[in-house]
Amino acid sequence: MKKRLLQSLLIFLTMFHIGLTILTLAVPSSVSMTGRMQMPTLLLFALIHATYVLGWRRTLLFFVLSAGISWGFEQVGVATGLIYGEYYYSDKLGPKLGYVPVVIPFIWFMMMYPSYTIANLIGNGRFTPKKESLTQIIWLSIIGAMVITAWDLAVDPVFTELGFWVWLDGGPYFGVPLHNFAGWLLTTFTVFLVYRLGAGWVDKRPLFPHPAYIIWLPPILYASQGLSAFVRPNLGIIVFFAMGFPLLVAINSYKRLTPKL
Repeated sequence: MKKRLLQSLLIFLTMFHIGLTILTLAVPSSVSMTGRMQMPTLLLFALIHATYVLGWRRTLLFFVLSAGISWGFEQVGVATGLIYGEYYYSDKLGPKLGYVPVVIPFIWFMMMYPSYTIANLIGNGRFTPKKESLTQIIWLSIIGAMVITAWDLAVDPVFTELGFWVWLDGGPYFGVPLHNFAGWLLTTFTVFLVYRLGAGWVDKRPLFPHPAYIIWLPPILYASQGLSAFVRPNLGIIVFFAMGFPLLVAINSYKRLTPKL
């Protein structure tokens, strides 16, 4: 009963997110509202899905590391401008802890988890690797950092335009400095590396065996988020290739190595 309930909830959250994407594309003026709704949808999905397939111990480790490390990078980034460029957060994202809105570490986790699953599929055709050597850990962390940074190509321009954060000197990529994307690579590589190193010391205890379709829900949400970028067609074309390529590689890797799942 609990298994069926969790599966139904994951499917509902996936379809709800896709519905918000369709609404965004149909009514571009709704992007601020749909964006605010997509964030808690993705966060709830990531927490439930991770707990379902990784177990609560690894999910807690992933969440604590991603939230803590990302907040640290953001705090230093806003204070110094060294990591992402010169920027600050407006009050539109709510209360802050230091220079950073409380919601931001949650956003990092909700983006990192789907990117983590796609990196696993690309790197070895598995949804969750059974055992990783140090070389694999580094390689998969690099892949994951590139997958999520491709996602930021869609997120940062739109949220910048909505005024969630402000770049002091602007930038060549839809008002975003290129420095920002180097910061994303550094931040997310660090989180993935530390998590993968730590996960080996924490038992993986899935709540239930997961059917094949459960594997593809995070990549589907990743694809849906990418399509949202077409609210700005010129941005959407770039994001289509940046996010579409890792999805195609993940699908191909899964098809080649399905027996190893």
